[in-house]
Amino acid sequence: MDMYSRNLELLARRQPTLAKRVEGASVPDCIQILRAKNGKPVPKISNITLHSLYHPEKEAQKFAENFNPEEGTRPAIYGLGFGYHIRELLHEGVEDILVVEPSLELFCAFLQNVDIKPFLPTVKFCVAEPPARVLARNDFADWNLMTHKPSAQISGNYLERLEKGLEAARYLGENKMKILVVNPIYGGSLPTAHFCVRALKNLGHDVESVDCENFAEGFSSLNNATRNKGDQQVLSAKFMNLMGEMIVAQAADFKPDLILALAQAPLGIEVIQKLRSLNVPIGFWFVEDFRSLEYWKDIGGHYDYFFAIQDKEFSSEFQSREWNNFYYLPQACCPDVQKPLALSEEERGQYEADLSFMGAAYYNRVQSFPRLMDFDCKIWGTGWEKYPLFKQILQNNGERTSEEECVKIYNSAKINLNLHSSSFHEGCNPQGDFVNPRTFEIAACSGFQLVDERSELADMFDVGEEIIAFKDVEDLKSKIQYYLDHQEERDQVAAKSRARVLREHTMEHRMVEMLAHIFSDHLERFKARSEAGSGAVETFVELAGPDSELGRYLKKYENEKEFSFHGMIDKISEEEGKLSGNELLLLMLGQVIKEGKQE
Repeated sequence: MDMYSRNLELLARRQPTLAKRVEGASVPDCIQILRAKNGKPVPKISNITLHSLYHPEKEAQKFAENFNPEEGTRPAIYGLGFGYHIRELLHEGVEDILVVEPSLELFCAFLQNVDIKPFLPTVKFCVAEPPARVLARNDFADWNLMTHKPSAQISGNYLERLEKGLEAARYLGENKMKILVVNPIYGGSLPTAHFCVRALKNLGHDVESVDCENFAEGFSSLNNATRNKGDQQVLSAKFMNLMGEMIVAQAADFKPDLILALAQAPLGIEVIQKLRSLNVPIGFWFVEDFRSLEYWKDIGGHYDYFFAIQDKEFSSEFQSREWNNFYYLPQACCPDVQKPLALSEEERGQYEADLSFMGAAYYNRVQSFPRLMDFDCKIWGTGWEKYPLFKQILQNNGERTSEEECVKIYNSAKINLNLHSSSFHEGCNPQGDFVNPRTFEIAACSGFQLVDERSELADMFDVGEEIIAFKDVEDLKSKIQYYLDHQEERDQVAAKSRARVLREHTMEHRMVEMLAHIFSDHLERFKARSEAGSGAVETFVELAGPDSELGRYLKKYENEKEFSFHGMIDKISEEEGKLSGNELLLLMLGQVIKEGKQE
């Protein structure tokens, strides 16, 4: 076995998802492999040698001498090269090292020329991942970042982005942002919007949502008001215009630092342009299949940031339109909601089954599931009532399944079937790429699942160890029977799957990644807005006179991050005990202002 194959095998045991990415990589001609005077291999890129051509180990000793980690910090090294500086740190007894390398091709050359075995017990490699993703999935709070300078010369833009992202993520971890989330009126992206709000609040931010779903019934009623298609379109357009005005009004009132809209939120181009007057970044998370819903072609380039759950092909579509606002951000779970449950005996009887599926009756599912009827099976979801064949196994009369019920289903089934939807395939989509929310949600519940093969699945799970995939219905039937017969293996896979999503794939991880990516560009502006707001108290103290009774009273609010007159009135109203003269005066003034507005 050659060195590359041996290294790849070792890497697969430690970092299997990275090993699978490397399998498709190759070393381009622009990476030259030279030999130092002592015979050691040294990579050269763009006329830059990444280590000394005289004695790379001695050069590495100097790097290690300059490394002075603070107690309680984790060494994070930017730039791998061929790892001489990393080996030297290991010789010095440094442990738990995170290495960030932006080039997958260079990492491939590293595996071809350097024995990786000494690195693996204590080194984690982050290779060719966006800086914001590296931060979100590798607890950046205790990083002690050190740069391999030759590596910075060949990929300085990446390093700059990483450093800005780290600064932004740390700042946002200590300072509260105001974030406005614009929900869709209805649809599959609505739960994601709710989970975004929950995650952002868990991260400590001040979050307000535009609850467009409250108007879903009115929107539906308008469409049913007439059977004339032309009139329906006119009414729908007027309704959407009204929704847009409502969003603009709520944004103007809330004064957010960031606006985040979810897929199918009622934001047209005109609304986006009006929101720009607030001078804050506007992001959009398209949590849909870009091939099925094509409205992104009309609005994609108008957002400051466009996040999507599909990567390569969708990214190429964006680039072909000369839009540079695309960022790949997969779905995730919400551990506050999706979690292991202790169900009652009655609930077990209702939800338990050998094989469960929760989802709508898409064409490929309707075509595939008749071949699974020999198993103890339950189906939950809408659209199935139209097919008599499924009548005996259809649950809840085919009504929509609540989020609470979904969690109970995932907890109760021996095997959760997860077949991604398709409107035209007979079974599995051979070009399937994105990973649906159900994948992460089942895992978060400690549920065992069988999921159809997806090209992006291996980037998030160790397929075969943390999750089990099937390629077609015959493969699915075989694996259903196998895992029904092997409970211990089911439990082991489910435990590993849950551990992985809690470590890397929660909605909090996605929001940290999103914010780090956005505020790498806008941190200074956000700081300026925050400082302007925090200086309001000092301004009023100065106007009242620092030594005056009112000035001394106002000083008690100097540490408030968000100071406003109405906020101060609310705080006084909530306090107990005797009011001071200033407090009485302020309350009376507040009442006068309130009555003036009513008039």
